Amino acid sequence: MGLNLDSTEHATFNWIRPIPAYSKTTSPLPRSGSAFLDEARIIFGPTLFMRAFKRRFVFAAGVLLLIVFWAIAVGPEPPARISISPEELVRAVTIQRDSLIDLCLIEHVDPNGRDAQGRTPLLIAASQQDWKTARRLVDAGALVDLADKNGFTPFMAAAMHGNLEMLQLLLARSTNFHPEATCTDGRDLLGLALDGGNPEIINTVIERLPQASKWTTSTRRALSATLLAQKKEQIRLLLSKHTAPPTPEGKKVPFLAYSIAGNNSSLFSTLLACGADPNTVLPSQCDKDFLALLSSKSLRGYVEED
Repeated sequence: MGLNLDSTEHATFNWIRPIPAYSKTTSPLPRSGSAFLDEARIIFGPTLFMRAFKRRFVFAAGVLLLIVFWAIAVGPEPPARISISPEELVRAVTIQRDSLIDLCLIEHVDPNGRDAQGRTPLLIAASQQDWKTARRLVDAGALVDLADKNGFTPFMAAAMHGNLEMLQLLLARSTNFHPEATCTDGRDLLGLALDGGNPEIINTVIERLPQASKWTTSTRRALSATLLAQKKEQIRLLLSKHTAPPTPEGKKVPFLAYSIAGNNSSLFSTLLACGADPNTVLPSQCDKDFLALLSSKSLRGYVEED
């Protein structure tokens, strides 16, 4: 199908002749040059477009990177990890600041810091009867045997306040327990347990006392209390812990001799039943109140001379 353009006068539509590629009219441009431009446009057009696209892409990427670097440079720094000292935990326990205690334990702060008096957080919590915090500190690795500068320990705090459960927890975690140790003011664990008034704590402490040759103020107090209450098991336990016979506080003559001189048959029987030595020897100088109890003047003179 085509057009017959051989004659402008008789232009007819030719269904068989194909459409010519170009007109036969004369063009002011050389044919060879026009063909060259068409070929260049077809061949080099996509290549030029890709180069331009790449240049634009690189430019956009560079601008984006500059924006990112600028934002990092002028933006806020990431939050640094907070470092909490053991002294902060000591302070938090002292003022009973639960939120700060929680933070310290979450951050695994050393639970064995000390204040100016040498007290650990555990000792402070036990002294304040903050048993919940004390248990948390023990679970966090607090050393239960550490004393302050005066020799006061968490065991003493628990015994003084009569908390048997806390004392048992401390005993379970202890690696260097010395129930006979005393504070600088002379107090010891048994004496503080007697002040606390919990019979189970008193018995627990007595059971753990080491063998001793002399009676202390606290062991004499404990014996007097058990004799008064007729607790024969504790009397027997106390007598078995000492090689020397028990004497009243500040006296030289044994209890057994006092029971004889005072005709106290109940005390005499109890002491013998619990293991007191009937062959106990009197000291070289007897106490005056003991001599005054002797009814017989001749016996009193014999004891004084002996």
